[in-house]
Amino acid sequence: MLLRQLEYFRAVAECNGFTAASQRCHVSQSAISQQIKSLERELGCELLLRSGRHIELTPAGELALSAAREAIDRIDRMRFEIEHLADGDERELRVGYLSRYEGWEVPSAVAAFTLRHPEITVTAMPGSHEELYQRMIDDDVDLAFSDRRRELSDEFENIHLTTRYTVIEVSEANALSAHDQVSVSELADSSCILVATGETRAAERAYYRDTLNFPCPFVFANSLEEAHLMVAGNRGFLPLEVRDPNVSTGKVIRHVPLIAAEGQLVREYFAFWPKRRTNWLVREFARILGELLA
Repeated sequence: MLLRQLEYFRAVAECNGFTAASQRCHVSQSAISQQIKSLERELGCELLLRSGRHIELTPAGELALSAAREAIDRIDRMRFEIEHLADGDERELRVGYLSRYEGWEVPSAVAAFTLRHPEITVTAMPGSHEELYQRMIDDDVDLAFSDRRRELSDEFENIHLTTRYTVIEVSEANALSAHDQVSVSELADSSCILVATGETRAAERAYYRDTLNFPCPFVFANSLEEAHLMVAGNRGFLPLEVRDPNVSTGKVIRHVPLIAAEGQLVREYFAFWPKRRTNWLVREFARILGELLA
């Protein structure tokens, strides 16, 4: 049994198919298929049920996936420990997260990871989308939890964690609060509050103006807390993403669904990291965060 067989099998199971798995592993679909068939012959049972492009794990496959993840993580951890033993470096995980994301999952993931691995120092750093991207390029963070705004790169691991529904947070003093839902074109008469600092403000404004086509003026907050207070003071509306589009909100501060022709707008959130920096720490944190976001 070869390590790459386990890696290919895990990729197929996690990607729900051979096409995405081949892209993730940078090998052909036929190579992955051959290695998995070889693994099945060695184990003497089917791990996957194949029906066209659809795959489903057998009971043996479910057991094998759990064992494969554990084995790969143990080997990754061994490599990491040996490298850092030789270098004498402090063991640290640097996590970047989107400063405008409103949710309990990131601090909870840090707490869960630290509980399991108290010997590892976790440093969490907020930032805008562009700040997090640049920090990954500069090797200033090991993993970034951020929204998707550009084409996914083969140089990065791009692990989809959750899809959230877009709303605008507004004060009842704002005319938009009277709507059951609001379209992008209806935002023109109110200011959009964006969370960004310094030089990143221009990029954040450009994304909302040119990519999302927001037709309104923009004002900036340095933090999410400040942005909420600006909403309370009726300085404008704050675009946010929520887990459940049907959750009711208060009367003084409302969440109004933001819609387009195809329905309510959504935003995809990923764990990103450069493939060259992949290690068990990064995979473990991404797995924990993914479980909390599920």
